[in-house]
Parts: sequence; C-alpha cells; structure tokens
Amino acid sequence: MNTPLETERLALRPFRASDAEAWHAIWGDPEVIWWGASESLEKSRAGLERLIAKEREWPAGIGWLAVSRKGEDEIIGDVLLQQAPFAPGIEIGWHFRRHAWGQGYATEAARAVLERAFAEGALERVYAIVALENPRSLRIVEKLGMAAEKDMEYAGLPHRLFAIERPAG
Repeated sequence: MNTPLETERLALRPFRASDAEAWHAIWGDPEVIWWGASESLEKSRAGLERLIAKEREWPAGIGWLAVSRKGEDEIIGDVLLQQAPFAPGIEIGWHFRRHAWGQGYATEAARAVLERAFAEGALERVYAIVALENPRSLRIVEKLGMAAEKDMEYAGLPHRLFAIERPAG
C-alpha cells in the first residue's frame, strides 16, 4: 500500500515523518483511540517513526495510508493493511479524527484500499476486528460487505471478527 490512491473525495498517501502532528491529532485523541491514546506528541512521533521503519520490510501493497480530502493538506484519518495479530492473514483498519466522523470518509477510503488490494491479486481474504462497543466501525464493516465470523476477546475487550473474500471474476 505504499503508493498513493484517490477516491472521489479523498487522497490517500503513505505517511511521512513530517506527519507526526497530524498522526498525534488522531492517535493522541482519547475519543478516537479510546483503548489507549498516545499521551504526548513525542510518543506519537516515535510511534510513527517505528511504523514507517517497519513498513520498509513489508511486502508491496501492505502498510498505512494518510487520508485527506482532495485538495486539502489536513490529514483527517488513516487506513491500514497489515498482518493481523488476531487472525491468519491481513487486516484492514481505519482511524479518523472526530470532525471527520459521520461523513462516509472511512468507508470510502477503506473500500478503495480493499478494491485495489483485491484487483492487484495479492490478497484473497482480508479481516477486520471491531470492538462491540464501537457502533461506527460496526456500520463500516457492514457497508464494506464484510461478514461476521465470530465473537472473541481481544486486548481485554469483546470484539467481532469480520472477513471479506476477493470477488470472483
């Protein structure tokens, strides 16, 4: 996923070290990252730098993308494809700033990332895990056409595991 991508309303691109403040606006907000937001810009910066370094070792098509509205510089969220720690394969995930909630950006960005991953033929199946107390993300996986597979505990919280297969054809 290390190449840019555009949708009707959004521009997605790889993160850069210079994105630390935007990263912290997402990952430091306890309402967005309610399971453990970063306490400081310095910790967020270090986390982003670790992620960028790790991505260099990942296969093409796997990684994190910063999401902004077309024609705007402000990063409003992220979408990721990475090795799933809870299932035998690749997971998709998303995190968006509060002011971007409820506008369909996460669904639009995640759909584009899934479509590209399946079109390039590298992936046959993608997973998502959603905390049961996260109704916004539960709606997103539904809109993406992901099927519920099982309920499970992850990181000490009840979650539901979802999956989607590469479309035939």
